[in-house]
Amino acid sequence: MVAQPRHSLATLQAFYGAGVYGLYYNGPFDAYSELSRTEQPIYVGKADPADAEAKEAIGQGTKLFGRLNEHRRSIAKATSTLRVEDFECRFLIVQTGYQKAAEDYLINFFKPIWNSEVKICFGLGKHGDDAETRANKRSPWDTMHPGRAWAEGLAEDQKPERQIRAEIAAHLARVPPHATLEAIVADFLGDLEQLVPDGFTTATDQVVAVDEGDPPSPDDAGQLSR
Repeated sequence: MVAQPRHSLATLQAFYGAGVYGLYYNGPFDAYSELSRTEQPIYVGKADPADAEAKEAIGQGTKLFGRLNEHRRSIAKATSTLRVEDFECRFLIVQTGYQKAAEDYLINFFKPIWNSEVKICFGLGKHGDDAETRANKRSPWDTMHPGRAWAEGLAEDQKPERQIRAEIAAHLARVPPHATLEAIVADFLGDLEQLVPDGFTTATDQVVAVDEGDPPSPDDAGQLSR
């Protein structure tokens, strides 16, 4: 995906295909200053094809463009904090069935602050609450970027803005944004290594010695991260 050109989100034209995409921020909003104008996406996502049996982009429909257009409309409503002109996007049309695995990898690799899996400033992808869910709390994204009418009608924030800002700062200190494509490629190649000098470790980074005469049980093997 990162080999694809970046396009202005504000002027993106319709195209065929399903797959994965990233949103990039280039603006002055202070909480995102470390991300602005870097190669680190602020959000990544996927769009499933219109036809689960589609073999080519036309058969997949305009689902990828449609998803990006939804985000464009949401960002355009947050006029007090964001400008849609400050956003760019990359996208990759993929073979039907590959989009979920591609999205999972991108989220794990970049850990974008707007993705729900990162648990910081999530909520961009929400489509609104119906009459039965008006008691829901406002998403962190809508707290940071007010403007969507249905979100303004909610009574309470999930998290106060000061907490969201603190979590963003802590996350970006822990996961520094990729400034260049070369940095992304270097980290990607590092991800491909299976055996490293330290040997095998558990999910909690505990080093495990390999005993050839006593292979680990299936439960233990499932804990090995590399």
